[in-house]
Amino acid sequence: MANPQTENGFTKIANEVLEQLVNTPLLGAEFQVLLFIIRKTYGYNKKQDRISFTQFEKATGISRQTINKTIKNLVTKGMIVKIYLPEGNIGYTFIKDHEKWVVKTHLLVKGKWSTSKDVLTKTSKDVLTHKRKKEITKEITEQSSEEINLLIKTFEKINPASKNFYARNPQRNACKFLIETYGFDRVQNVVALVLPKTNTLQFFPTITTPIQLQDKWAMLDSHIKKYKEERLIKRKGVADINKKNDIQNYIG
Repeated sequence: MANPQTENGFTKIANEVLEQLVNTPLLGAEFQVLLFIIRKTYGYNKKQDRISFTQFEKATGISRQTINKTIKNLVTKGMIVKIYLPEGNIGYTFIKDHEKWVVKTHLLVKGKWSTSKDVLTKTSKDVLTHKRKKEITKEITEQSSEEINLLIKTFEKINPASKNFYARNPQRNACKFLIETYGFDRVQNVVALVLPKTNTLQFFPTITTPIQLQDKWAMLDSHIKKYKEERLIKRKGVADINKKNDIQNYIG
């Protein structure tokens, strides 16, 4: 049985904000994403926080595509602000000044609250569906382009010349392939955290561009596994030697 207690943590938020949220017509996904942003900011006494798409997915159970659209909706409605942080990270801030929110009202149709799209004619709905498909395609393209730019920005940490890659299709295509194959968060971590170390190690492939990472991903992965195994064996060997010395010292 669940037994939540404020002693185990709580999020401090003004009643005025909660009352306004209760009277604000938002979609379910919008409420979920908005509440998670509030949890990650107000819940830690912060005005902004870096939140990845992976965190949104795990917390809400919503697909990445829907999260992307939902964030854009909330930004458009003036309820959150998207902040571009150093090293390609993205942060979010909740706008507590509800007078700045721009939210469409719902319509009361035949005793039920509905959005305007619920009372469109069939022909209009067909047009809307076609338009929505185009919007979704555009959203996916924009998200892909945004992630590519962020990844190139991360490459600048190990290769200052990467600032020239934004307009180079071969490098952008390599970024797109890496993101679609391995996931944005994983690739960004490899570029930001792994490559600065492996590029200085002997026998590891030197990788400073998206194309090189695409071509040498398997080689890099293989070297990392081998490196970890060798270190594990070395540590085990040292432990065995120490154990043997301890026994010898004990028996004198």
